[in-house]
Amino acid sequence: MIRSTLRRAALAPLAAATLAAATVGLAGTASAAPAAGFETLTPVCSAQLPITHPGCVAGTSYRGAPLPDGTPNQIVQLSGDDRFATAAAIAEHGFPEADVAVLVSGEDRHLVDALSAAPLARSLAAPVLLGTRDSVPAATASYLQKHQVKAVLLVGGADALGEATTGRLQALGVTSVARVAGVDRYATSRALVALMPKSTHGWAASGEDAHLVDALAASGPAARLAEPLLLVADADPLPAAASLTALGVTSTTVAGGPEGVAPEALAPLPAPQRAAGTDRYGTAAGLAAESVDRGVDADDLLFAPGVTGHLVDALAAGPLGRATLLVGDVDSSYDVVEAWFDTYGAGRVTAVGAVEIDG
Repeated sequence: MIRSTLRRAALAPLAAATLAAATVGLAGTASAAPAAGFETLTPVCSAQLPITHPGCVAGTSYRGAPLPDGTPNQIVQLSGDDRFATAAAIAEHGFPEADVAVLVSGEDRHLVDALSAAPLARSLAAPVLLGTRDSVPAATASYLQKHQVKAVLLVGGADALGEATTGRLQALGVTSVARVAGVDRYATSRALVALMPKSTHGWAASGEDAHLVDALAASGPAARLAEPLLLVADADPLPAAASLTALGVTSTTVAGGPEGVAPEALAPLPAPQRAAGTDRYGTAAGLAAESVDRGVDADDLLFAPGVTGHLVDALAAGPLGRATLLVGDVDSSYDVVEAWFDTYGAGRVTAVGAVEIDG
């Protein structure tokens, strides 16, 4: 694991207090009235949802992550021994009660399949967990068993999550397993978005390998606002535009500059506006600021790795629904963090995966 060596000036307001221990061991069955001091997650299921969601059938609400208590300078560290354990730790924090989970591939080459999954997962009161083509890793299996998860939605084709993975889920007691996949990454993204609730605003990002990080930075805000996040193909943007329009979207925040989503791909989207910086860190900050303008809490911030090879941690953190800054050992990352704290102050900061904060 890498260690983020952020300048102390950037993190000077943050004390070395860790709340992670307070978020462990909160497993339980769904509640009619979730406990005070926690988010309440109420699933919104479309008629097209291919799994049976117990919460939608019974009208259940679930306890979510602890709410910020207003105390400044809090740090929550969520990480595990590997990416699968990190995703499970994030799930325990954000979804201490769950009947449903969304399973995506934890392999880097299939990262793109799940970029649109975070908003859907949160709308289902479900965490994003990681699997492999042929197995359910121990940390993922432990979460599913501990919470007695009954339904799992697979994202991606059989090359990402194969039949052996499906069989293992059934052996773990999962009674409803279904898959959302398309002929390519863009079709998979559209299939996920089609299961989202209606929204007047949406988010769009490049589906090209070199720019996937922009979609990761947008996933938390889109999830919090229950808005779709769609991958756009420069060569054929019309299907993405049609998908957004079908959901009622009348305005679109586009992640990144023209090197990611080309002008000709941006034009057909409903009332597009870019949120972009000079690099991935600046773009993430622009997206975070846009999300705050739209109602996301500036005092409940997520730090996720912006370094290639560790981006999967941001994928699992998307359903937490927080404004997200990407962190890396470069000056532009440090500058973005400093500017954020100068503008918004320091409330609760949650660092996931390879990001470690020293107070």
